[in-house]
Amino acid sequence: MVSLHNLSPASGRQSQFGKAIGFVAGGIGDQIYHLTQLRALAAASTGGVIDIACISPGPIGTLLAHTTWVNAVIDARPLRRYVPGLRGEPAVRSLRQNKYDTAFFMHRSTSFKLAAMRARISHRVGLSGQKLDRFLLHHSLSLNAGGDRRQLWGHRPFIAAIDEYVQAQGLILDDTTPTITPNATETAEVKEMLGAMRGPITIVNLYALDPARRWPIADAIQVITRLATETKGTFLLNAGPDASAYHHEAMTAWHTAVAQNPALNADQLRDSLTLNPSMAKDVALYQAANYYMGVDSFTANLALNSNLQSLILFAKSSDILRYRPYCEPIAAPIEGQIGSISPADILAGFERLRSRT
Repeated sequence: MVSLHNLSPASGRQSQFGKAIGFVAGGIGDQIYHLTQLRALAAASTGGVIDIACISPGPIGTLLAHTTWVNAVIDARPLRRYVPGLRGEPAVRSLRQNKYDTAFFMHRSTSFKLAAMRARISHRVGLSGQKLDRFLLHHSLSLNAGGDRRQLWGHRPFIAAIDEYVQAQGLILDDTTPTITPNATETAEVKEMLGAMRGPITIVNLYALDPARRWPIADAIQVITRLATETKGTFLLNAGPDASAYHHEAMTAWHTAVAQNPALNADQLRDSLTLNPSMAKDVALYQAANYYMGVDSFTANLALNSNLQSLILFAKSSDILRYRPYCEPIAAPIEGQIGSISPADILAGFERLRSRT
């Protein structure tokens, strides 16, 4: 059950929470929403580190493998539908053997809380989604708490309750430094790769699994063509391998645009899926680039956690996230359709982003 990554040395600071574990859930992007909060809690835990129990241990483990405030990444999938005595007991026994003092729940999952209680974790803090949670938690965080910080969390306003708790403990939600540390080898590889490209470097993501949340290729190429002409920089399409067909179509449209515009160079738009891609390499890439421009996705959350200045296209105004201050958001005027955002509005948003750097 336990996947260990980069055990960091004890920091020597006095522990407020003892040995701690944080539980997160949702998509990969949702799980890394919480890194700023978890880093603050780690600073007050034994050794200045915290374990993270998540439902995507492979990708999250890769992302955080060299992040020194993370002690271990734990596979929480067996605990999602925990039933005492019937399902998930080996996972609970593993938690018990780790002898945690404190558990933090960044998700409303009652199963996680019940598992932590059965694992004899003596202090449990987290969001309370139903009446049973009040009996499973020592410190229950109301879904309505969070005050002014609720406006930063879009469609997850209740996560502001965790922000409020962290600050009430005298801890700092540091948004001035990236939460993720890249691998030195990948950093060197990215530096060499980008050294052959003209700056500024802008990472672009057009793709989402939901077609309504994709940036239409014709509109995106219109924006990139204009910005490439003005900035003379390089734009890198970046997404997972499921975007390969979309990227191929975008590159075809780009080469058509280049043929019609002598001010452009073909190598000003590159597909990162053709450049020996990996998630570990993306961590280094996002900290070396100048800008991110693209749809609300895992990549947008990676950009924010990398302190990368980001123009993010949201399908709904209620989705807008500002949990880290590096975001220039644009919401679709037709709710649920990112394609309704005009290229002119995106160009204006990018200019606002550039004016801040």
